[in-house]
Amino acid sequence: MPGRAFVSRNIANMVPPFDQLRHTETGAVIEYAIKALKVRNILVIGHSRCGGVERLMNLPDDSDSHTYDFIDDWVKIGLPAKKKVLEENSGLPSEEQLKLCEKVN
Repeated sequence: MPGRAFVSRNIANMVPPFDQLRHTETGAVIEYAIKALKVRNILVIGHSRCGGVERLMNLPDDSDSHTYDFIDDWVKIGLPAKKKVLEENSGLPSEEQLKLCEKVN
């Protein structure tokens, strides 16, 4: 029905790659929206000053170091976005890199 929204939220508004064994909640939401509710358009909307993306950008290089076990595991979904931003914008201040990662993510 036009004008209605089926909303799902998560840290950093990430949509993980398809994997039937991990991070299945987001996939289940999308599948339900498409198959049961017949949703035709899906929007992934982020926001500025996103704490989840900030955590991603500040993750320690040592992957065994976890301050937040669940959050760190989740935001690692965005590592390809972080890598792209850092490779293409290494000369920018970290605040600008964060803004770019919010968009790339």
